[in-house]
Amino acid sequence: MNSENAIAIVLAYLLGGICTGYYLVRIRRRIDIRDQGSGGVGATNVGRILGTVGFIITIAGDGLKGALPILAVRYFEMPAAMESYVLVAVVVGHIWPLWLQFKGGRGVATAFGGYLALDWVLGLTLLGTALVLLLFRRGVILSGMAAFLLLPWIAAWRQSSVEVIVALAATAAVVVVAHWPHLRHQLFQEESH
Repeated sequence: MNSENAIAIVLAYLLGGICTGYYLVRIRRRIDIRDQGSGGVGATNVGRILGTVGFIITIAGDGLKGALPILAVRYFEMPAAMESYVLVAVVVGHIWPLWLQFKGGRGVATAFGGYLALDWVLGLTLLGTALVLLLFRRGVILSGMAAFLLLPWIAAWRQSSVEVIVALAATAAVVVVAHWPHLRHQLFQEESH
C-alpha cells in the first residue's frame, strides 16, 4: 500500500469521526448529546432533542459522510479496492471517533450511505432485507443487524468482487459490535418470554 492510499484511509477514518448529531445538538442546544436520552449521537437520539428536522439532518449528514470517501476514491482515480478500505474506515471512524474520545454512533446511516455509493443495488438490498426481516421478526435492531450480516452473502451471490465482500463483512462486524449491548439485551428479553 502506498502513502496516498494510507492517507486516504486515515482521512476517511477522521471524516467518519465528524458525527453529525453530536455537532448539530452542540451548535443548536449547546449540550453534549451523549449526556441526553440514550446517550447516542445518532438520529433517534437527536430526534428526541431536536425533533424530526434534527433526525432527518442527522441521517442525511451521516449517510453523506459514508458516501464521500468512496466518491473521492473514484474522483481521484485510485484503485477500485480503495473503495472498500475507505468504507470500513469511515464506519469505524463514526463508531470510534478520535474527536469524541472514541464514543460515537452505531454506524448504520454511515454504512448505508457508503453502501449506496459503493453499489446502490447493495444499499437498497440492505434496506429491503431489513424491512422483510422486520415483518417476520420483532425488533428493528435484530432485523437490521441480520440484514447487515446477510449482505456479504448476497454480494457473493451477485458475484461482487472479493474486496467488496470483505468490506461488507468487516463493516457488518463493526456495526454488530457497536450494537452488541442492545442486541444482547433484546436477545435476552426474547429468551425470557
